[in-house]
Amino acid sequence: MKAYLWFLGALMLFFALPFPCLLYFGTSWPLEAGDRSAPWLALGLLATSLALWLVLLYAFLHYLLLAPPRALQRVRSILADGEPRSARIEQAEQTGVQVRGFAQWRLQLAFDNLSGTPITETLVVVDSKPQLQRFAVGRQLDVLLSRTPGTSPNLMLEGAQPELDRASLWRRAIGGLVGIVAVAAAYAMAYRLQNDGMGWTFLGFGHPLLICPLVLCSYLIGLRLLARLLAGTLQIDARGEALKYRGIGAEARVLDVRQTGTYVNEQPQVEFQLEYLDREGNVQQASVRRFVALLDLANIPRGQVDILYDPDDRRSVRMEHA
Repeated sequence: MKAYLWFLGALMLFFALPFPCLLYFGTSWPLEAGDRSAPWLALGLLATSLALWLVLLYAFLHYLLLAPPRALQRVRSILADGEPRSARIEQAEQTGVQVRGFAQWRLQLAFDNLSGTPITETLVVVDSKPQLQRFAVGRQLDVLLSRTPGTSPNLMLEGAQPELDRASLWRRAIGGLVGIVAVAAAYAMAYRLQNDGMGWTFLGFGHPLLICPLVLCSYLIGLRLLARLLAGTLQIDARGEALKYRGIGAEARVLDVRQTGTYVNEQPQVEFQLEYLDREGNVQQASVRRFVALLDLANIPRGQVDILYDPDDRRSVRMEHA
């Protein structure tokens, strides 16, 4: 699977970077005087090209360089001011990964969320003290919950010692710096070879300085949309995670079920109209949309379902099973 992802990434980069250059220099080089852009259009294309590269630089900084330190800061805030809970280990298995010689474990924990509703969560930990056999099924662990749940992580083992992979960050920073230098060199080289005393008029709609960042930005948008669809399918977005950790459990009656007409990987999206009694005994109604596998359509619940509702917004509901 990892090899396939590497191959797919390399293929996408080929069509984003070398391929537009090969296509341009194979069909539009050298540039005829009549094919040059008007000065106003050339400046507009130059500004667009620079803006696209800046968008890519922002995405690189936001997702690859600054995200790990932000996550570490969130982990430290949970360890310093988290809500203590006792969690029971329901499942435990080694992932096969070794971290500094210690085995990595995947645990399924059962505990009460911030509202006192029982929930389960999967947590990946490193067993730095294997002699204690802390991760046996049925044992209790002291955990800390984020008091402001949202973007993962929201759960930490008490006494955990988080670390930042500085070597990985340095590699990313060096890679980003090399990319910036390469882009700047591409602009300088293109200007030197193609300006012919007429400035940036060699820029056209098919020039690699515009096509390359445009293709990369389209990849970025596609990945963002895919991530949102998957988050909606698995309920792992920040809003869904916040609701899981602070929502109040209730049993809801299914009023209606219908397909919305949206599909992801041929899986239809289904909307549930629900009615439930909140903690104060008031009748509330809400709607929830879930993607359901085709094989599970016949097993869609029509009677009662377990839900978590937001104590501050009773129409915000998360279905635990569908």
